[in-house]
Amino acid sequence: DKREIVIKSTPGEIIKPETLGGQPYVKIVSNEGMPSKGNPFVKGDLYVLFRVEFPVDGELDTETVATIKKALPNPSMDLEYDEEEVEICHLDGADVKNFGKGGTSETSGACDSDEEDPNQNVECRQS
Repeated sequence: DKREIVIKSTPGEIIKPETLGGQPYVKIVSNEGMPSKGNPFVKGDLYVLFRVEFPVDGELDTETVATIKKALPNPSMDLEYDEEEVEICHLDGADVKNFGKGGTSETSGACDSDEEDPNQNVECRQS
């Protein structure tokens, strides 16, 4: 839909490398995913999966640690954006097992169809 969104996490929230069992850490942005089947005005959730790989203890020398600290932004650094041009969204907790299950069911009734029979087949013809 050509919108730009800024996704923010809760200040001080820790993004974990993985959950138990090796599953990626998952968060969602509610109602910012793909449109629901049968109702393009209702959107599912946008899933954000985090896979963080950390070096093992003692793997990085002092010089490398200093270089990484210099390259990474300060966690309290402000991100510059125009609030009139973007939509601010927040991350919610999620379970990766729900990924791909869809958002709202087709029978939610949130959007009435012009067709009388929703099970009517559509025929495509080529000339």
